[in-house]
Amino acid sequence: MININLLPKSLQRIREPGYWRVLAVAFPLIVGGVLFGMQYLTNQTIVNLERDVQLRQDQLALLQPFLAEQRELQGRQQALRELISIAEEVRRGRVEWTAEISALLEYLPGSTASGQPSIDFQSLNMRAIYPPVSSPDRFEGASVGAEFSIAGTAADVETVARFVRSLENASDFGVAFQNASRRDEGEPHFTYSVTVGSILGGPR
Repeated sequence: MININLLPKSLQRIREPGYWRVLAVAFPLIVGGVLFGMQYLTNQTIVNLERDVQLRQDQLALLQPFLAEQRELQGRQQALRELISIAEEVRRGRVEWTAEISALLEYLPGSTASGQPSIDFQSLNMRAIYPPVSSPDRFEGASVGAEFSIAGTAADVETVARFVRSLENASDFGVAFQNASRRDEGEPHFTYSVTVGSILGGPR
């Protein structure tokens, strides 16, 4: 049998293919599924990151006692280094005072005719100088590692002068004369004061 549609084309029914209906229904479902999957993956990533952060925080909390002990040990190590540095400074600036005084006594003038010392020390102050210093207006610019401040009495001015000259001519000492005077006219002895510098490199 042959069916002939005699209606005008504007009134004729046009059948569209069925897959367009399928696409119209499936497309929103596919888009929704993709969005849901992306959201799920994002949520899982956030959960995993939060779990990792919590794990690191727990590990850090467990390590806190050890970190505190390490900081304490580092502080002790720094303090020990400072003490070692100070000890080395003291060792480098140490002065063998016994040898220095023995060498200084060799320059004292001899005794008087009566056998009494012609000069004596009433006070002797010693000072180590580290690092050594040199000054053009003291000890003829020599480098000095220790100083003696000496005060005492002498039989006469000539005795003080001999003592000062012997130190000026010495290779291991320098001298800065300060004064020599008689306290009273009736006093037989003179008082004096000098500063003696121990020159580095001099014989001992």
